[in-house]
Amino acid sequence: MARSGGAVLERVLEDIGGVNTFFAVGGVPHGEGWEQVTALTGRERAAAEVGRVRAQLGAVSGLGADEVEWRVGASLFHQGLASRLISPVLAAGLCHGVGLRPDLFLFEPERSGAWELRTAQLGAEPLSRDPLEVAAWLEQTVVEGVLSGVEETLTGIGRVSPGLLRGNTGAALAGAARALGGARRERRAGAEEVVRVLTGRRTLEGTGSHTGVDRAGLAVFRRTTCCLYYRLPGGGLCGDCALRRPPGAR
Repeated sequence: MARSGGAVLERVLEDIGGVNTFFAVGGVPHGEGWEQVTALTGRERAAAEVGRVRAQLGAVSGLGADEVEWRVGASLFHQGLASRLISPVLAAGLCHGVGLRPDLFLFEPERSGAWELRTAQLGAEPLSRDPLEVAAWLEQTVVEGVLSGVEETLTGIGRVSPGLLRGNTGAALAGAARALGGARRERRAGAEEVVRVLTGRRTLEGTGSHTGVDRAGLAVFRRTTCCLYYRLPGGGLCGDCALRRPPGAR
């Protein structure tokens, strides 16, 4: 890539990382120990990361790692991964017309604490800011390009529903759009349109939909499945959970 393309990419990453930590992606790392996120389609690597998440959940909930259901750990690992991949790709497309390559995102396996993502991408890849084009890019590179392989691996390892995992992806997309729309009001309509388009396509159809807007004018999403967080002590229900009763329901 040309040096100018690298400089553009650096500015894009710096800007979108300011939305929140889910949008943060660093540049090419120095040192060893980093792997591409596509390694998570391998059974051994995916199982190790689920084990890491179970240990973290056990520590914060007062349970031992073995007491955290495997499917709960698998679901929450997957939802976190989906959020970390979708958020920066969505923001780079809508805010800057740049296509980030999630297959070139890098992570440090079994790192304790929060994940840090970096990228091996060396330059900015042009992408239309049109929500339809951004939705197509997300579907091709994130949903089908990375997450579908991880989902197939997880369902092959243990008892976790493919529909639940697809629901996690839909919820992660809606959460990313909501965060971006809250931080960059001028991108709100475009971000919400990406959600509408993708949840109407085969890959995410039936995972959820917008049900209205809140007092801040941000679209409210209700998913059709549950991520299982409620199965942890004190976990409760997420704001978009299918198990939540509509306002006024008895």
